[in-house]
Amino acid sequence: MPVLYFSKNQYVFKFLNLEKEFKGSIDWNFQGYGKLWNYNLQYLDFLKQGDIPTYLKITLVSNLYQNLWEGRLILEPYPASLRIMNMIRFLLKLGPDDNTLILKTYLLAEVNYLSKNLEYHILANHLLENAFALLMGGYFFNQKKWIEGAEKLLTSELEEQILKDGAHFELSPMYHQIILFRVLEALAYLPKENKLSQFLRNKAELMLSWLNAFSFRDGSIAHFNDSCDGIALDTLELLKIGNELGIKPKKTHQLKESGYRKFDIHDFELIADVNGISPFYQPGHSHADTFSFCLHYEGNPIIVDPGISTYEISPRRDWERSTKAHNTLVINGINSAEVWAGFRVGKRLKVEIIEENKDFVQAIHDGYRKQKVKVSRKFDITNGIIEIIDFLEFEALFPMANIYFHFHPSIDINQIGESVFQISNVLRIEFIGDSKIELSEYKYCLGYNSYCKAKKIKVTLLGNSLKTTIIKI
Repeated sequence: MPVLYFSKNQYVFKFLNLEKEFKGSIDWNFQGYGKLWNYNLQYLDFLKQGDIPTYLKITLVSNLYQNLWEGRLILEPYPASLRIMNMIRFLLKLGPDDNTLILKTYLLAEVNYLSKNLEYHILANHLLENAFALLMGGYFFNQKKWIEGAEKLLTSELEEQILKDGAHFELSPMYHQIILFRVLEALAYLPKENKLSQFLRNKAELMLSWLNAFSFRDGSIAHFNDSCDGIALDTLELLKIGNELGIKPKKTHQLKESGYRKFDIHDFELIADVNGISPFYQPGHSHADTFSFCLHYEGNPIIVDPGISTYEISPRRDWERSTKAHNTLVINGINSAEVWAGFRVGKRLKVEIIEENKDFVQAIHDGYRKQKVKVSRKFDITNGIIEIIDFLEFEALFPMANIYFHFHPSIDINQIGESVFQISNVLRIEFIGDSKIELSEYKYCLGYNSYCKAKKIKVTLLGNSLKTTIIKI
């Protein structure tokens, strides 16, 4: 998708579903749409566009680097990392050209800056992006020190950040796709005899296997934690790239350490989250979504995670990370984990798997220990019937307990009984247990800064348990 549209002395950039027109000159430090939009402006993704003439690309890139060189734009490690990789791809494709000599000088200075400003204070995916950029920069400029530093950092960080079942430890499927692409790209970029290549190949196979096992049959992902469509290459594209590099996912791969469980029974596909906050020391992309789930039927999304639309500190960001924005149980209107300030997490929760096999999983979490309540949920998928059993253990007064179910915008819901609903004339959902049920609307995220209306069901428990059944009509 093009990110830059241009005409004579006029430039229109579109990122995160927001457009900005610049006339004459580009304000590379434009903050009117927030920091993430400005970062996208700085990444130079337009270098990938085939409809922009090379001379214009060189002119715009030179202008950005002049702003950096003269201090009108602050140099930061994260956008610098993505810019470095885009620049190296561009220059390699362009080949030797006298017009790019000054760009190579700017780029050399930027990689040198990055080598001294790796984001150890942030860690996680930021530090990996730094390492991949430093690796490409080291090979591009034949700098042995940068290469050795990048290879050492990538080895240690990928060992830590890729769990035993292959998931990226931030447990965002979107960031998993992003990091997997970096691993595949590095494999394609490195000399075949490089000692890091086999290590990356093993990690790529493991990550592809996890992604293939996690994804729905149509290649889409459940939007757990900070995830949405339109940012990373999707599963089918990544599988294709992997195949071109001779890397294929294992046919039988189990989701385990990531805390996700996938049930694929007849026409149903259900992905459940039975994990807590991860990683414990850097939970910036985590949501309070423990025991949430997403459901597809006959390849179509039915019950979904609402996704994300912003990273800006705001009521919307607070809601998107909250427990009530997910398909799970909320006690006294409180989040099961204390998410706040955009990327912060305070109080955490612990999850214990009680029992599981290929057809069910039952777990309990202590996210409401201050309220003296324990929450248990069981997913049981047998004989083409989905059963979700919620149970409360409490020591004091009976708590206010709500369970939410968010439906895809394409879904039509009709109430056909006191506690029975028909879903798009193909499924029936029934709530068994003393409860009060409300049907209302919410704003589903189509991507950053883009929404549409969809339906949700809110069940208020009047007893200590609820069984939800979903069957085909």
